[in-house]
Amino acid sequence: MVRRTKTRDVEQRHSRIQEYPWLAPVLLVGAVGLELLTPSIVIGSALVAVAGMVAAITATFRYTLLIVTVGVAIIFVAALLSQFSDFAKGVQIVEVVIAGALALAIRRMLDSQSARFSLVRSTVETLQRAVLPPLPTIVGPMVVACRYEAASAEARIGGDLYAVQETPFGLRLLIADVRGRGLGAVSAVSIIIGAFRERAESEPDLVGLAERLDRAVARSLQQGADPFAADAADAAEAFATALLVEIDRCGTTLRLLSCGHPAPYLVRDGELCRLDTGEATPPLGMRDLAPGTGGPQSCDFPTGTTLLCVTDGVTEARNAAGIFYDPCCELRPAPEGAPELLIDALFASVNRWAGGERDDDMAVVAVARVGVHGRT
Repeated sequence: MVRRTKTRDVEQRHSRIQEYPWLAPVLLVGAVGLELLTPSIVIGSALVAVAGMVAAITATFRYTLLIVTVGVAIIFVAALLSQFSDFAKGVQIVEVVIAGALALAIRRMLDSQSARFSLVRSTVETLQRAVLPPLPTIVGPMVVACRYEAASAEARIGGDLYAVQETPFGLRLLIADVRGRGLGAVSAVSIIIGAFRERAESEPDLVGLAERLDRAVARSLQQGADPFAADAADAAEAFATALLVEIDRCGTTLRLLSCGHPAPYLVRDGELCRLDTGEATPPLGMRDLAPGTGGPQSCDFPTGTTLLCVTDGVTEARNAAGIFYDPCCELRPAPEGAPELLIDALFASVNRWAGGERDDDMAVVAVARVGVHGRT
């Protein structure tokens, strides 16, 4: 549910840079070569300064200190052996010392920034676990798997959510996507999940459950609205797309109600098919705009099949040509067996399609019926 900070992008770029720890020593060797093999007018202090900077952005503080120390020693010895005046020698050494000190300062700044990024990541991951805890792997007769993955984008908190609950009517599942980000989205997520857990066991049908969730979202907006807030206009237009799923107690029939949410998929014999959710009802928080529209759809849920529910971070992932990702075309054959394998394959497929660059979070829930000895 939480969109991570730019930390991931920064760390990935930094890790790629760290693949070249040999670069700084090579520059020092080049500096020695310039001092020994070229005319005295050519000096290696520039390469020494660059080596310190390279070490600062590719390695630890201690490694940077080692490179800077060796570089200063190289220039000091070269200055003593050169035919330059004492003043020129002194200037040359001072320049290298200043460049080395700057490299060490940069390394300290990067370490401090990395520590802050780690703190931010720890905080948002704790918030994610608090608001959107992991789902149980076994719920009644069903095996459940879920995953949330934040996009590689700026530091904001997103609004993807999911919940699964065993009820007297069967297993009920909710997957939703709150419009907007930030603390407002976190609040909406917690309210929707709380309302779902409270009402899923008492509402006899999915339409009534959706109406309850809609009222909870609308009420939270009215109570939390701040006309003087910078995002007051966004709050007034806030809503959440949602998909409600009910699997009867026998585990043989699915009932689906889409509130403006992407349709789920049924996986069988290695093939994905998009399920028909019929006419979608308006998103949560907007049902009063078109009351009575849409309704639940039913379909069979035979043994050996897996239900796959996603948010639009999956279906709206684009490739380099700007084409949307289609699981039915790209995820073939779909892994059979444990739902975790299906989710692993889906995320890998989406990341390949998008080239690792996405601008939206992805939340996925997969549910499979338990067969003999706990297998689907």
